[in-house]
Amino acid sequence: MSCGIHVHDLKKSYRAKSYKTVEAVRGVSFDIGHGDVLGLIGPSGCGKTTIACAIAGLLTPDSGTAGVTGRLGFVSQDPYSSLCPVMRVCDIVAEPLVFRKQTKDAEVVRDALAQVGLDYDTLKNRLPHELSGGQRQRVAVARALVASGGVLILDEPVSMLDYDVKADIAAILRSLVDYAVLLISHDIGFVRDLATHIAVMDNGLIVESGAPEEICENPQNMLTKKLVLASLDLKAYLKSIEA
Repeated sequence: MSCGIHVHDLKKSYRAKSYKTVEAVRGVSFDIGHGDVLGLIGPSGCGKTTIACAIAGLLTPDSGTAGVTGRLGFVSQDPYSSLCPVMRVCDIVAEPLVFRKQTKDAEVVRDALAQVGLDYDTLKNRLPHELSGGQRQRVAVARALVASGGVLILDEPVSMLDYDVKADIAAILRSLVDYAVLLISHDIGFVRDLATHIAVMDNGLIVESGAPEEICENPQNMLTKKLVLASLDLKAYLKSIEA
């Protein structure tokens, strides 16, 4: 069976401090096959990360299903808290091998670090606090590649990185052509060039979906129009300061 991500009529609610029930996800369905990248975009609190956690088995849905075929690698949005502060880079990247009760293979780690543009010999003995934010997130991606058997979830992988590092991470993600990828972001401009399909979420529901060019050039939902407009404004600003 080929690798993939499968979500069917997923629903998940939480009990808030006010004892009101908050419906975080209200019936979401999608499939991501081998070689496909679904860009799941939307504002904070719309349910994106809840879906990712349900797929990864980190929470139990109220109803519906979410899961993967193949092994999953997961990259979270915060490169400053996602890595164990007392583990060396070589051990962090090799962590999935330990969980699978495999021998720590230095060549596997070397290859994974090379795939994200990092040198094994230079960084293997460094601790996370000795790395830049961009290097930390590259290490997190390398660990996910070692963990993955063809399935990746990237939850806001560049939200805490500066513009140049964001471009570097995008180039790395663009090279992952043999994976089924869920790419979560609030930045439609970042997702557009990486995704084979885009789904826009708002208030626990997918409100619009389609090919990147359709979503970005002819958005139908008001939220999508706002996200596209914000992206265009940002690009214009960046061009103006580079001139």
